[in-house]
Amino acid sequence: MTLREALGRVRSIRLGTGSSPVERTVADDLVRHTSPQALFDAPARTPFLTITVARDTTPWFEVGVDSGANVSFSASHGALLFAAARLAGEEWGERRVEEFRTAVRHEVSFRWLRNHSDFLVGSLRHARGFDREAYLCQIARQGFTHVTVNGLGAERPFESGPPGDVYHWFYDYSPDLDQFVDSSLIRGYYPADYRAANLKFLKDTAALALRYGLTPGLHINSPRSMPEEFWHRYGFLRGARVDHPRETLLPRYTLAMAHPAVQQHYRELMRKILAEVPELGFVHLWTNDSGAGFEFVSTLYAGRNGGPYLIREWKNHEEIARKAADNVLTYFHLLRDEGRRINPDFRLVCDLGPFKDERPGIVAGMGEGIDAGDFAYFEGTATESDREQLQKRGARTHVKVDVGENNFLGFPSPRLVYERLSSLRARGGRYALTGGTPVSLAPFDINGEVVRAFQLTPERPLQDVLHYWARKWAEERWSTQLRELWDMADNVMGHFPPGVPMSTFGFPWFRLWVRPLVPNIDAIPEDERLYYEDFLLATFNNPARIDLNNDMLWNFLSVREAGEKKQAIDGQVLPPLDTAIDCCRDLLAGTEGIPALFSDLFDRLRVGRCYCRTMRNVLAWIESVHGYGQATQSAEKALSLARCRDMVDNELNNVRELQALWQSGRTHFMPVSARGETLHIYGENFGDLLAKKIELMERYGNAEPVVDPHYMWRMHGNVPAL
Repeated sequence: MTLREALGRVRSIRLGTGSSPVERTVADDLVRHTSPQALFDAPARTPFLTITVARDTTPWFEVGVDSGANVSFSASHGALLFAAARLAGEEWGERRVEEFRTAVRHEVSFRWLRNHSDFLVGSLRHARGFDREAYLCQIARQGFTHVTVNGLGAERPFESGPPGDVYHWFYDYSPDLDQFVDSSLIRGYYPADYRAANLKFLKDTAALALRYGLTPGLHINSPRSMPEEFWHRYGFLRGARVDHPRETLLPRYTLAMAHPAVQQHYRELMRKILAEVPELGFVHLWTNDSGAGFEFVSTLYAGRNGGPYLIREWKNHEEIARKAADNVLTYFHLLRDEGRRINPDFRLVCDLGPFKDERPGIVAGMGEGIDAGDFAYFEGTATESDREQLQKRGARTHVKVDVGENNFLGFPSPRLVYERLSSLRARGGRYALTGGTPVSLAPFDINGEVVRAFQLTPERPLQDVLHYWARKWAEERWSTQLRELWDMADNVMGHFPPGVPMSTFGFPWFRLWVRPLVPNIDAIPEDERLYYEDFLLATFNNPARIDLNNDMLWNFLSVREAGEKKQAIDGQVLPPLDTAIDCCRDLLAGTEGIPALFSDLFDRLRVGRCYCRTMRNVLAWIESVHGYGQATQSAEKALSLARCRDMVDNELNNVRELQALWQSGRTHFMPVSARGETLHIYGENFGDLLAKKIELMERYGNAEPVVDPHYMWRMHGNVPAL
C-alpha cells in the first residue's frame, strides 16, 4: 500500500486538544484532495488520521503510518504541519507505508523562513491575477514559517505633497503602525475610513496566515513622518527631517522620540494593533529611508538633525552618536516590551545597515527579543565584531536571500537559488527572509520548488528535485529537455553583472521599459514625455529625467565601467539566453502534444531577454552618450556615435519583441496593476506605452548625443534658469 492509498482509506480525522486553526485547515485540505470519505471526530471509524501541532522550539515535522494503516501528521509549527500534509499527499504519495512504520521525521533548514513580498506589504498587492489566499497557502506548502502581512487596504497612501513632489509614492509599502490604528496624540489626522480599510486588510490577511499556520508580522518603515497639518498644532514635537531632498519638494519630519508624549503615542499604537491582531509574532523595522528615520543618526539624507530634546548644539561626533544610539534603543525596547505584554514570544527585527556610526551603541542594547537584520543597505552590513556581540547577547541575525525577480516573473534559476540557500546555511544562518513568485501568476515556478525542498528535506540533492519536477511537469518524454533549459537559464542569471543601475527594485521607478532610449532625451518636448514622466521617480529638475547615468548629485558609472558591464551582458548573458530561446522554439514547432509548460517557459525566457537587453542598452546609452560628450578626438566621437546608433536599433528591436509578447496575452510575465499605473507597477495600458516609446525612438533616435550638465538648475514654468 502506498501512502496516498492509506490516506484515501482514512475514515475519521482526529485533531489535537485545543486545536489551532491550521489543524482544521489541514484536515479540510486532506478531505478535499486525498481522504474524501473521512469524518471529523468519529472515534469508531478506522483507519483514522491524527493531526497535531506539538509547539516545540526546534522546527520539525513528522509523518507516520502504524500497522493498522492509521496515519499521523505532527509538527512543531502550524505551517510545517500544513507543509508536511501537502508533502505526504504529493511527492511522498507513491512511497510504501512500510517506510513510515517508524515515523519519518525531518528537521527543517531554517528555524524562521519568513516571506517578505511586495505582493503582501507593497504596491504589487493589486496585481491582476494575484490571489492572496492562494499565495499564503503556497508559502505554507513551501515550508515558510512567518509572513509579513501589513499591506495597505486603501487604494493609495494618505501622504501627499505639492504638485511635482514624488516622495508620497514611497509611503505605499511597509506602512507604519499609525496607518492602522490611532492614538490620543494623532486622532483626527488620518481619515477614519482610511485607517479602517487598512486595519481590515491587515486583519483579514493575518487571519488567512493563521489558517495556514503561518506566524503573521509587520514590516514597517518607522518611525515615519507625520502629515504636514499635524505640525501646525504640535510643531514643538518635530524630530528629524527624514526625506531625501533629491526626491521631494516638501520636507518630512518624524516625531521627537525623546519626548515622553511621543513615547506614549507609540505605546498606544502597539497596544491597539496587538489588541486587534494579538497573534502578531514580530515587527521588522526598516528606517532612515522612505520617510522614516531617527534623530541625529549619521545616515539621514539631510544629514544629522533633530529636535530640541536629545542633545544640544556643538557636541562632538562621538557624543552625538552615543545619544542617537540611546534614542534608537528607546524605540526598540518600547516596541519589544509592548509586544511581549500580549505575546511572550514576540520579536523585533531591526536592520543595522542605517546605523554605521551608531551601531556599537545600538548592538550593546539588543538581544532579549531584539534581533538584527543583516542586509546590504546604506553603509553596509554588520562587522564581525558586531556579530560576535549580537551572538553573546542572544540576538538572532536574519539574512535576506533572493530567490526570484518581480520585474519579470517566473524566470528559472534553480541552481542559483540552491547555491544561495546552501551558502547561508553553511555560514550558520538559520533565520532567512525572502520573497517568492505567486503560483497564480507563474504556475511552473521551479525556484519555489527548490526553496520548498531545501527547507523541508535539506538532505535531498538538487538534481533529484529538478528531475522530479521535470518529469511531473513535462512528462518523462520531455524532462531532459526541460532540465537543459533550466540549466541554460541558470547560466544567464549567474552571469548577469552586479551593479547595473536601476536593475533591481528601481527598475519600474525609472520607467525603463517604456521611456525612449534616444541620444538626446531633452530634445523630446516635455508634453510628449508626460506619458511616462508622470510616474517617473524624479522631480522636475532632477537630471534623471534626461540622463540615465545621473540622479541629481549621484553619477552611477564611468564610461569604461558601463562599457565593461555591457560587454559582459553581450558575451555571457545574451548568448546562452538566445540558445535557450531557440531550443524552446524548436521544441514547440516540431513536437506534437508538448505540455503547456514549454509555451509558458518560452514566453518567460523571451521576456527575460527583453529585460536583459534593456539593461544592456541602458549601459550602452551611458557608454555612448557620455563617451561622445567626453571625447576629445574625432575618432573617439565617431566610435561613440556608432555605439549610440547601435543602441537605438537594438532597443527598438527589443521593444517590438516585448510588444508582441504583451499583445499575445498568454502569460503573466510581469506584475500588472488591476487598478491603474503607479510608480511601482505598470498598468493595463502597458502596450500603448510601448507603442509611444517606439514612435519617439523612431523620431528622435538619430539626434546628436547631448546631456545638459546644468539641468539641475532649471526652474518651474516660465521662470528662466539662472
